[in-house]
Amino acid sequence: MTDELQGSAGDVTWRARNARTSAATENAAAPATLAQLFEANRDRRWVFVRPGGNWGDHLIYAGAEQLARRCGLAWVSHDFTSFSNAETTDSDAIFLHGGGGYNSWGSGRPFDLLRNATARDVALVVQGPQTIETAEAGMASRFATALQEVRARRVVFFAREQASLSTLHRLEIAGMEMSVDHDTAFHLDRNALLELAGLGAMPAGRYDLTVVRDDDEKPDTTHGAKARGVILDPAYVATSFSHWLRIHLFARTLLTNRLHSAVAGALAGKPVTLAPGSYHKNRSIWEFSLADRGIEWSDGIRTGHRLAEWIPRRLRKSYKLGRLMLMLSGVPLR
Repeated sequence: MTDELQGSAGDVTWRARNARTSAATENAAAPATLAQLFEANRDRRWVFVRPGGNWGDHLIYAGAEQLARRCGLAWVSHDFTSFSNAETTDSDAIFLHGGGGYNSWGSGRPFDLLRNATARDVALVVQGPQTIETAEAGMASRFATALQEVRARRVVFFAREQASLSTLHRLEIAGMEMSVDHDTAFHLDRNALLELAGLGAMPAGRYDLTVVRDDDEKPDTTHGAKARGVILDPAYVATSFSHWLRIHLFARTLLTNRLHSAVAGALAGKPVTLAPGSYHKNRSIWEFSLADRGIEWSDGIRTGHRLAEWIPRRLRKSYKLGRLMLMLSGVPLR
């Protein structure tokens, strides 16, 4: 790959700053782990930015903040809307929470936040552990746009698994240090989960839980493990992050294609099986962070015919009926 990457978005052409060659990129010193980077910069004022998402993304935020407390950081927190007006100084560090938004089908918000952060005159910008779509041509143009006006003196980007790190290296992004570290949710433990869920002890479990996502990352599959017990998507059922956690913690077992449902179950010590989503994210993170924790892998989830499918469509959409069915299954209603 040359120092010039061309993308289709607005005919963006990116010429690597300082004419960095691919060899120089490959030989650039990788940054430390996120924990070591936090510790080395604990005297700075930090600005943490939450990019938004579903309730599972709050597990990412909680883990990063848990790590920040351990490392002795002082920080202010912003969401993606308030960050645009946030004041920063040339000695500040900015931390963009991780997740999975660097792809071609999402809102593009992570790219917008990266552009906003790196265009500021600050000492350090850190992108928390992320998954990157592996379609390099599309990613090249979007990173090019995001990094057009870099003023930050240091930019560090963490992938959260090897496939995304490999994609970043192939893109040869000049002036940005790249490394890999675990999803920040893994900085939580059982006690932290219980506190976040508002529980005094780990529930024994009332039901087997199958979490099947119903959004742009919903996979198309007719094979794999058979759905069992309560079948739902907590991203839409939960009314708060603590409620989202309680839905998982009151389960006996979890079968899921939502990554952070699997992470929550793993941290809680529940038997968990993870299945793929629509791209490499789940498999890549399972290989990097979950397989060694005893989490099982399935090539899909077969939902088959469910009792609810025999209920007239009008009634299936009923909020009250849905809540009644959850209550009868033992699922916390709030």
